[in-house]
Amino acid sequence: MKLSLIIPVYNVERYIEQCLASICQQLPQPNFEIIIVDDGSPDQAIATAKRFLQQQPEDVRRQFKIIQQKNQGLSGARNTGIAHARGEYVAFLDSDDFLNRNYFAEVFKGIQTEADIIQFAVQRVDDAGQKFPFLHPMSKQGLHGIDRDILLELSNRAAWFAWLRVYKTCLFGHIRFPVGKNYEDAYTTPFLFFAAKTVYFCPDVLINYRINPTGITATKSAKNMEDLGNVPIFYLKHLAQHPELAASLVAISQTYIMDVLNIDGFAAAQRRWGALKMQIQQQKIQADVLRNRGNRLFLKYGVWFLLLDRYLRRVGLKK
Repeated sequence: MKLSLIIPVYNVERYIEQCLASICQQLPQPNFEIIIVDDGSPDQAIATAKRFLQQQPEDVRRQFKIIQQKNQGLSGARNTGIAHARGEYVAFLDSDDFLNRNYFAEVFKGIQTEADIIQFAVQRVDDAGQKFPFLHPMSKQGLHGIDRDILLELSNRAAWFAWLRVYKTCLFGHIRFPVGKNYEDAYTTPFLFFAAKTVYFCPDVLINYRINPTGITATKSAKNMEDLGNVPIFYLKHLAQHPELAASLVAISQTYIMDVLNIDGFAAAQRRWGALKMQIQQQKIQADVLRNRGNRLFLKYGVWFLLLDRYLRRVGLKK
């Protein structure tokens, strides 16, 4: 078995058929498996999935496995998928997203290089079918050894989405997604790169990442704010061993404090940034780590920079 594609399912009745259709129209034979994890979904998503799969040829149906469990959240569903995966590689697909037609063909090219991690490009899509660019292209393509330069580029992007890559399953030996936390891949994906030796960069857009206003992290709930704010604290504990994490630490701190500013106001943002910056200043961030100008300005000017940034966006002077 070459690849196990894990799809957590929860409350996506509206989207699950498009997700599965994008797989079935290109599913290779027979060494790829699809693991659907029903995370206690309260709607008809799993019933819809089963009806759709019953309409597929038998050889396609055999490549799907449905696992049912009580609700454990996205992290718990992904961990269950990993535990049942038989593939040499494992990948993730959110059940409101869908694949482009060349997903398996391009991923297989990466697998043939025996890279530890395969990373590709994605695009955003809305319910009307409009597509939007998402993330800047990586500076490198093809197979590379993972060095400090690559780690710094990845960390400055801070795009640690689990579904953005395919991983050798053995990388998950002692790594799992933290159950009960949102932004769970920010706690996990960097450490998969630290455990890996090689990466294959594919420039092709392989996944359509849906703009879903009801998605887990789209709502700025108190729990989301807490989980996002805890990511920089988590990184601080690992900064001595992995100094490249400083770039993501600052980038995610900026996102977190901007959310606080927008929801709780200036005084709360100043207070939380002051406490967080005090901990950051106790660490020595190497001068060349922060390659993003906005992150450097945020680290220097804090909430005042965010106020200016927000104003420029509102008046249309900055995208």
